[in-house]
Parts: sequence; C-alpha cells; structure tokens
Amino acid sequence: MKNSFKNIYTNQKEKTLAVVIKIKNEDISFDGLSGFRDRIMSTIQNSKEDVQLDFTEITMSLDSATIGELMKYHAALESQNLQLKISGVNKLIRTVFRLNKLDTILHLID
Repeated sequence: MKNSFKNIYTNQKEKTLAVVIKIKNEDISFDGLSGFRDRIMSTIQNSKEDVQLDFTEITMSLDSATIGELMKYHAALESQNLQLKISGVNKLIRTVFRLNKLDTILHLID
C-alpha cells in the first residue's frame, strides 16, 4: 500500500516546515494499523521537521487503538522537540478529540 509520505512543504498558515502524511481509512483500520505504525514511526525517527497527519480523506471515527497510536506519535516527536500536527479533521473526529481532551494535547490545524 503506497502512501504519500514525506511531502515536505511550508505550511503557509503557520509558516513552518512539515512532513505531510495523507491518512487513508485503511491506515487506521484495525487490520492496517500495525503496518501504518511501522511506517509512521520510521518517518518520525528520521524526521528533522514536524509531522503533519492529513485526515482529509478519513470518513470513519477513531477507535481507542488509533487514539493510542496518535499519542505515541505525539510523544516520539515531542522527545525530539518536534510537533505532531493534525489537519483536515472532520466534525466527528474533532468531537472525539474534544471529549477525550486530546484537543488540548494534540496540535489541530483547521
């Protein structure tokens, strides 16, 4: 499965450099999460820029396993003085983040 990893660009709104990763439904499904984790962690370990996960194509909600993975990515980047940024979040996912108070931890980009 091919993902568009390492699309480095300047975020015009925030004027920062980031590695942008487009997320697909199959990436965060139960069956796809393990392989996706390996690819994301490899990207994080080799990154010198913030990592931005683009959720624009996500049409499903997040389960607890996916939320746990997001927190691992956040911690791994934070240990390198980098940020996990999340963009393109739909209303349902934004509600999940808010109810779990993740909107106070994770950096959501409108």
